[in-house]
Amino acid sequence: MVVAEKELGRRLQLVQGIHWLYGAQGDPYAALLRGHHGPDPREPYALNREAGPLWRSRLGTWVAARYATAAELLALPVPEGGPLPAAVAQPQVAVAWDQGLPAPDPADRPGADRVRALARPACERLLAGLRGKVDLVAEVAARVPVEVLADLHGLTGADRERLAEACAAAAPALDAALAPPSYGDAARLPAAVAALRGLLGEAAVLRVVVEVRAAQELVAGALHALVAGPGQWELLADRGPDGAAAVVAETLRHDPPVKVHVFTAAADTEAAGQRIAAGEQVAVLIGAANRDPEVFDRPDVFDPRRAERAGAGPRLLVPAPYGVPLEPFAGIVAETVVVALAAARPGLRAAGPAVRRPRTPVTGGLLTVPALF
Repeated sequence: MVVAEKELGRRLQLVQGIHWLYGAQGDPYAALLRGHHGPDPREPYALNREAGPLWRSRLGTWVAARYATAAELLALPVPEGGPLPAAVAQPQVAVAWDQGLPAPDPADRPGADRVRALARPACERLLAGLRGKVDLVAEVAARVPVEVLADLHGLTGADRERLAEACAAAAPALDAALAPPSYGDAARLPAAVAALRGLLGEAAVLRVVVEVRAAQELVAGALHALVAGPGQWELLADRGPDGAAAVVAETLRHDPPVKVHVFTAAADTEAAGQRIAAGEQVAVLIGAANRDPEVFDRPDVFDPRRAERAGAGPRLLVPAPYGVPLEPFAGIVAETVVVALAAARPGLRAAGPAVRRPRTPVTGGLLTVPALF
């Protein structure tokens, strides 16, 4: 046990050291992973786009941050049974929490109507008791997806509490594969995966980890944008559920819950004039590509009416990490929360600055979004 703890600590220090070294030497992908830029991603996104349409980081990873190349790479076929995990033999992988887990079965994916039907009462329960200054992450975004998941699986009592604890401990998983978390977060991940196995079955673990975390971050991102810009509520007053869908779609572009999508090439391929060999690691910077100024007007501005003004426009780039689509679970949960909050507290305003966790290049890690109910 002591040896395993020391090995984990060494691993985390090694990967963090590599990111800091290469980032300090000018590698923009390593700098993005080490998180030196703070909460605003505009500078690292721009630096990664400027490095070229497809370029190779010193970490050994092919990086695409421009829209056209990112769209091309996301369209590549994945191997049967789902995408290959990141190459664990590479020293840049911080925590390989997903090893040995089976690929998700598409047949197990919950339907949109079922998710919506469970999300509505969950929102009503959680919003009913909120008063005064409230953290929209802790009280809403972190809780609604877990409530919906528990209802989907019919969990009650102690099992419901264990699910909430396991989901909280598994929350760092998507970021932990690329950026070293704290030692405590890393040490808790195996137990969280084991708990989810026991509660939901082994085949559900990858799907649940991705769906719940993506839903939490998508809800947090949408609420953050709404309370930060008072004029954003007008769209919801005018269009109701359609306005909520527009808010969530713009959140998927402006502050996506999965900002870096890493996969291993299943076969030799070419993209943007570069040859990618089978087994090589590829990172598609979704957050940077969906803010590509060559494709999107005023890309750093949150504008839910963007689709109205642009017509069909470019399609949003939304990945399926570990073969798990972000629809219907994350998108439907986020839309339902936005509709419920707009009805319960129209015009809700921020009560202080939002805070993000450091070294969360995949999710963006919204930690707190204070608002006054």
